[in-house]
Amino acid sequence: MELKVWVDGVQRVVCGVTEATTCQEVVIALAQAIGRTGRYTLVEKWRDTERHLAPHESPVASLNTWGQYAGDVQLILHRTGPSLTERPPSEGPPLRGPERGLHRQSLPPLAKLRHPNDGSLHRREPRRKSLTFTGAPRSLREILSGGRIGDAEGKRRLLLGSVGIHHHAGPAFGTAPPGLWTCHMEDLVRLVSLQRETLNVLEKKLEAYEAELQAWSEGRGGRGAGCAADLGRGGGLLEEILRLEKHLRKNEVEMEEEEFWATELQIEIESERQLEERLQELRGRLQGCEMEIKEKLTMLKGVEAGLEEEKLQRERQETQWVSEAEARAQVLRVKAELKAQERQAIQLESSCRAVDRSLGQSSKKLQDMQQELEQLTKELRQVNLQQFIQQTGTKVTVLPAEPTEEDCANSSSGSDLAALTGSLKRPVSTQPVSSHLRVLANPLSSGLNPEGIYV
Repeated sequence: MELKVWVDGVQRVVCGVTEATTCQEVVIALAQAIGRTGRYTLVEKWRDTERHLAPHESPVASLNTWGQYAGDVQLILHRTGPSLTERPPSEGPPLRGPERGLHRQSLPPLAKLRHPNDGSLHRREPRRKSLTFTGAPRSLREILSGGRIGDAEGKRRLLLGSVGIHHHAGPAFGTAPPGLWTCHMEDLVRLVSLQRETLNVLEKKLEAYEAELQAWSEGRGGRGAGCAADLGRGGGLLEEILRLEKHLRKNEVEMEEEEFWATELQIEIESERQLEERLQELRGRLQGCEMEIKEKLTMLKGVEAGLEEEKLQRERQETQWVSEAEARAQVLRVKAELKAQERQAIQLESSCRAVDRSLGQSSKKLQDMQQELEQLTKELRQVNLQQFIQQTGTKVTVLPAEPTEEDCANSSSGSDLAALTGSLKRPVSTQPVSSHLRVLANPLSSGLNPEGIYV
C-alpha cells in the first residue's frame, strides 16, 4: 500500500508499505528520496495532538488503530538536526536539495536496512526516540547518549506511576475526573520545567568547562615545567565534559518521554469529552421522543373531545324539532349529516390508526434507544473495570449482592444473564414499556450493591 508523509510542506508518497514495515525504514526511504542525511523524527498528528513514533513501530498498524479517524491523521517528517558524521559542503559534492511536487519512493529491501544478526524487531527497546539517518559508523556522542542510567529510569517510572496512563495504540476513554487530570497535568508541567532548569545549569557548566579548556589550550605553549600537570588536568576536564554531555543526552530523552505522556494525556481528555457529548446527545434524543409522544397523546384527546361535542350538539338539535314538517326536513338533514359524519368517522378512524401506528413506532424507537443507552452504560462500566484492573494489577472478585425487594421483582432472565457474564452489569428488565414515560428520566441508575466488590 501507499503511505503519505509530509516533508518540508510537501506531501510525499512511500510505496510498498506493509504492516511489517517499521518507522525507521520509512524514514530511511524518505531521506534517500530527498538526498539529505541527518537526524529525523516521524510525528503522527491528529488535530492539535502530536505523537512521536518509535523507530521499530509500524506506521500502518498505528494508523489502523485510529479507525474512522485514520483519514484525519497526518504523518510529518521533521529534521531535528544534521548527523554527527556529516561532512562540510566544501569537502564533498553538494547534496541534492528537496524537489517540489508529489514524489513516490519505494522502500529499500529489508535486508539492506536491518543488521544481519537482527532476528526480531527489538520490541523491548526504549520508545519515543528520534531517528538518525547517517551512512557512517556511530560516533562517540551516539555511544554516550545511547544508554540509560538508573536515575533516569527511576524518574520515568515515578512519572508513569503518578500519571497512571498506560500506553495504547489508539484513543481510549478517560475515566478519571477532570480535577485529577488537571493535577497530573500540573505535575507534568512542573517536572518539564525542572528538567529544563537542570539542562540550563548543565549547559552553563559545559560552557564554563569549554572556556577553561580553551584557555588551557591557548596557554599550553608558554608552560614548561607544569606541562604534565596541565595534561592531567585537561584529561580530567575532558572526562567531565563527556560526563556532562552524557547527562545532557539523558535529560533530553527524559524530556521527550514527558512530552509524549503529556500528549497521551490530551488524547485521553479529548476521548472523555467526546464520550460525554455522545451521552448528552442520546439524552436529548430521548427527551425529544418523549415530547413527541406527549404531543400525539394530546392530539388524540382533542379528537375524542371533538367527537363527544358533536354528539351532544346533535342531541340538543333533535330535542328542538317540534313540527312534523320540520321533523321531516330535520330527518333529511340528519341523514345527510349522518352520511357526512360516517365519512368523517371513517377518516377519523384512519387518522386514529395512523396515530396508533406512529405511537407504536415511537414506542419501538424508545425501546431501541433505551437498549442502546443501557449497552453504552455497560460498555463504559466494563472499560472502567478493565482499566481499574490494569492500573492496580490485582484480581477483582464480584460477590453476589444481597437480594432486595426490587431484585425479587426483576425477571429471572436478567438474573441469569448477570450470573453468566460475571461482570458489573445491571440486570435487564423484561417488563413492557410503561405508558407513563417518566420512568425514563433516570436511565443511568445502577442497582449494584456498593459493598459487593472486594480487591
